[in-house]
Amino acid sequence: MKKFCFTIDDNIRFLQELTEGNYVSLFSHPYTALLKRLHEKYEVKIQLNLFYENGAFTLKQVTDKFKQEWQENAEWLKLSFHSRLENVCPYEHSAYEEVYRDCIDVHEQISRFAGKNSLAKTTTIHYCQTTKEGLRALKDCGVQGLLGLYGDEKKPETSYCRDEREASSARAGNVVYDDDLAFAGIDVVLNNYSLEENKRRLIAIQSREIIKIMIHEQYFYSDYPNYQPDFEEKIDDAISFLITDGRQSCFFEEITALKNFYK
Repeated sequence: MKKFCFTIDDNIRFLQELTEGNYVSLFSHPYTALLKRLHEKYEVKIQLNLFYENGAFTLKQVTDKFKQEWQENAEWLKLSFHSRLENVCPYEHSAYEEVYRDCIDVHEQISRFAGKNSLAKTTTIHYCQTTKEGLRALKDCGVQGLLGLYGDEKKPETSYCRDEREASSARAGNVVYDDDLAFAGIDVVLNNYSLEENKRRLIAIQSREIIKIMIHEQYFYSDYPNYQPDFEEKIDDAISFLITDGRQSCFFEEITALKNFYK
């Protein structure tokens, strides 16, 4: 059966608001309420990649009063490491120690406030760039797979020290395995395009076995300078298309073991 993965990057604001606000449930916040609506409508699985800090606020301050709810919903809602903070290419030149420290700091806090079952085994690193030492650090932290950006034939990119042969394979929709890590490309970043363009791009890759889509948390908020009022509509429209196409929602960690090795 064909599958799709859905992830959201740059998450921390909703955790700060859940901690500082008077919320009675994990899903009382409008952002998490949106996620639950999507899950109930489509049985979609959602992974949120987290920053460790946002100004003076850090994950260490996140309330654990919703831990039971996190654990009860861990089968469809998972959390993972993204970066320490909002910073351009934070790990492009980083040594092992920095990446390991930042990843472990996030993992420990996820386990504290959401439970170990909520911790995902794959992630997307902020800006998708690391050193080889950084990759080793991530693997030592328990990371098994990385979603990245590989561009297209007109504008090829690479992520996570992949050479062009590997990047080309990821660009074509394959999962690339190296040193017990799985690498794959994000096919559509929903906040980069209009509803119509997102649909066109999904149609163009409809033959692929696995499609990976993502969006960024900040576009949800009306006070964000680049706020997108159709944030939920973009997600709903993309997921509706993928479900109608006969695809099953899954986490990236659930499909990596099913792929052949592309080296």
